[in-house]
Amino acid sequence: MNIAFHTGKTAMIAQSQALNVYGNNIANINTVGYQTVRPSFADTLYSVQRATEPDWQTGHGAYIQKTDIMFAESSLYYTDRPLDFALPNEGFFAVQDRYGDVNYTRDGSFSMTQEGEDWYLVSGSGEYVLDYEGNRIIVPFNEAGTVADYDELAGMIGVYEFENVYGIEALGTNRYVATDRSGAVTANPNLDKLQGVLVNSNVELSDQMVKLIETQRGYQISSRVLTTADEFSRIANNLR
Repeated sequence: MNIAFHTGKTAMIAQSQALNVYGNNIANINTVGYQTVRPSFADTLYSVQRATEPDWQTGHGAYIQKTDIMFAESSLYYTDRPLDFALPNEGFFAVQDRYGDVNYTRDGSFSMTQEGEDWYLVSGSGEYVLDYEGNRIIVPFNEAGTVADYDELAGMIGVYEFENVYGIEALGTNRYVATDRSGAVTANPNLDKLQGVLVNSNVELSDQMVKLIETQRGYQISSRVLTTADEFSRIANNLR
């Protein structure tokens, strides 16, 4: 009965953590370039209840083993804004923060900021967008210096790819970073990028709602297991 109590408890914790993941996916349904995250469950250790019956094993619940970033195809929407870019592939833009750290994003809603006499291409968070050589991009203007040359600018923006995109680590604010599992990240000028377009999140609301209901039911049933185990213990303790 104590095993059932702890099994119900671990299951409730796992379902609660999964609820956080699905809730975060739903919250980011309108976040540009957001990639759906999926929790992966695993069963916990098993124990043999009797030495004379080694085939009788009892499990001890479940836990979330890891979360996976799902790079399913995302839809595109046209903005006609020359500083909006989308990647119809598994590529990333490289951005550099004020500390010099480089991260990667699929959010291509860029803007410009002035430093001295130059204008730099920056992300929505103010990070510098990098070219294929890893350098900050200075926005080119026409000969009169009045209108930005957006066609030339589009060709300067670097597109990067990972050896194993499923091994990258999410940092928040639509940023990702390379890990040992993802392998090296390299610039690839052959990857397409679309101008005047943004990529939607790949969150499928109907799927997430189904998972949300599934998780809620799992949590309720797990709490029922815990309550029943507690009731059995109470009855056993009250036996005369």
